[in-house]
Amino acid sequence: MANKSNKENKTKEVFNKIVEGVQNIITSGEYEKFLRFSKKFHHYSFNNLVLIFSQMPEATQVAGFKKWQSMGRKLKKGAKGIQIIYPIKRTYTQTKIEGQSSITDNEDEPKEQKKKKVEYLTYRPTYVFDISQTVGKPMPLEDTKLNSDNMNEFFEFLKTYSPYPILEKDIFGGALGYWSKSAKHIVLKKNLSIDDKTATLLHELTHALYDDFDYSKNRNLSETFVESVAFIVADYFGLDTSNCSFNYVTTWADGDIKVVLELGEKIQKTANDFIKQLENYEQQGIKKSA
Repeated sequence: MANKSNKENKTKEVFNKIVEGVQNIITSGEYEKFLRFSKKFHHYSFNNLVLIFSQMPEATQVAGFKKWQSMGRKLKKGAKGIQIIYPIKRTYTQTKIEGQSSITDNEDEPKEQKKKKVEYLTYRPTYVFDISQTVGKPMPLEDTKLNSDNMNEFFEFLKTYSPYPILEKDIFGGALGYWSKSAKHIVLKKNLSIDDKTATLLHELTHALYDDFDYSKNRNLSETFVESVAFIVADYFGLDTSNCSFNYVTTWADGDIKVVLELGEKIQKTANDFIKQLENYEQQGIKKSA
């Protein structure tokens, strides 16, 4: 029992690190940097992204000891592991007695036992290492993506991808664009630069395609979610939108930290899906033109 208790305490300790990590990211103004960091790790949960970022913000590619071994690389002497949480699927058999309706039932009456397997997840701490902590066989080069010199092409690509009409109009005030849910179209400010139009279009497309918040009640959550997703997608395709403001994210530190964790997972999953959809659409276009 003591061993089990130690494991539970260790897991709780790691989850506390996640909460502290989120608070530090928010209050230190590192949110934008974290978003840029998170796009490197598509296969890790938001909780593990926080843990990795908190321990090694310069990490670029992480894996476990055995994984690095299988790729012909070994750990450098003195390499310190990056602690994350690892989900373990477990099952147990649940037994249910059928036919017993009340305490007055005849005890001699045969009862039928039904058994079913119930699956659940438990977690244990484990360690990964960044590629900078290893030596050995060189890794394949990553595919290059669009950069800021090609934003006109990317902007035109986004317009063809959009399932809704894109209108360019004079917009008075500070808004650079908006998504009209009732009219089912996106409006961009006419006199913007191509890069600004591209960034704004990504933002409004995220509203149109992924934003399921009640805007009248959760405007801050909606805008934070949408801008965060748009930031990750833009950065992935080579558009630097670092001048976008994330200052209002610091207000999260005064709220429920569980909401922050839930929103972070949603941001990561949505950005990954948006990127995947855009890349699939691009591949379909290439096949049609071939």
